[in-house]
Amino acid sequence: MLTSNREIKEFRDYPQLITAYAEIKKASAAANASLGILDPSDAEAIIKACEEIIENPYRSELTTGTLHINGLAYNQAFNRLLAAKSGVLEEKINAGQGYEDVFNTAQNLVVYRAINLTRSGVDNLLLTLRNKAVEFRNEMHIARSHLQESLPVSWGAVFGAMYIRLKRSADELQRVQDLFLGVNLGLTPIDSFTHSAPGFNALAVNNLRKVTGLPLHSVSQDDDPVLGSSYVEALEGDDRFIRLSSVLRLIALNLARLGNDFYIYSSGPRCGISELSLPAIAPGSTIMPGKINPSMPELMLQVMHQTVGIDQLAAYSFVEEDIDIGSSNGWCFSNYWRFWRLSAEAAISSLRSA
Repeated sequence: MLTSNREIKEFRDYPQLITAYAEIKKASAAANASLGILDPSDAEAIIKACEEIIENPYRSELTTGTLHINGLAYNQAFNRLLAAKSGVLEEKINAGQGYEDVFNTAQNLVVYRAINLTRSGVDNLLLTLRNKAVEFRNEMHIARSHLQESLPVSWGAVFGAMYIRLKRSADELQRVQDLFLGVNLGLTPIDSFTHSAPGFNALAVNNLRKVTGLPLHSVSQDDDPVLGSSYVEALEGDDRFIRLSSVLRLIALNLARLGNDFYIYSSGPRCGISELSLPAIAPGSTIMPGKINPSMPELMLQVMHQTVGIDQLAAYSFVEEDIDIGSSNGWCFSNYWRFWRLSAEAAISSLRSA
């Protein structure tokens, strides 16, 4: 079901984000213990508290009083929670971390994992389209140009063309997904050592790689005056969201194109084209028994409508940033989260139409 873009949620409503914060704080505590910044007993208490939260991320006490995604409020709320559970002072828990780099890293973890939802749904649909292309490779029908009858073409070719278009989008999504493996934990947008001790970033990211099981890496801190600016770029109007948005938009448009084609192919059954028969998902009419509406194609079109809106939001957010910090990324993130669920469910549900 599509929901309003103005839906208001609290920190506790994002368990995936809570898990990411716990993983980050756990990795950071271990790094600070290795650097001698934290006593081993304090680090152990923080790590234990984080593991309990990872086990059950649905924390009703995580409230911020903000009505939008707010990295500063979230970091403060999480530090308070850990302090209450571990008995360690908040400033020790937050050692080496700025709210910007913690939130940015948490977003990366959630985004990378959430993209797997979309990829799983799309991959299942791709497999079905490929199987249909093979199954119907010798079944012919009349192609249409401007909806007028044209030359014969196989149904296998029709499904194969659908597969090829969607596969290109899926491959691009994987390339964009890998961009979110670079994290800037311990690096602020102004100076790489304002908050963290030398060596913290490398240790924390290495620990986070082990905690999450993801092939994470630190953004470049190269001595080159250009490449060494990556820790600033990671927060300053992050264009990874623009790339992600454009690919998600392309996937949604491909799903909508499939939906439109199924609309036409299934029109009828007596006075339309009626070359494909769609399964009945829900009653089509109260006054026309037996009528079958194209429910799944309609779902794919609705997902496209909302995704195009999110793409516009991402574009405006990118150009409206405030110099050295990407303050609008959180709003993009909350809308993307809705799309990842929708796109995965739409792709999987559309299998019922195939």
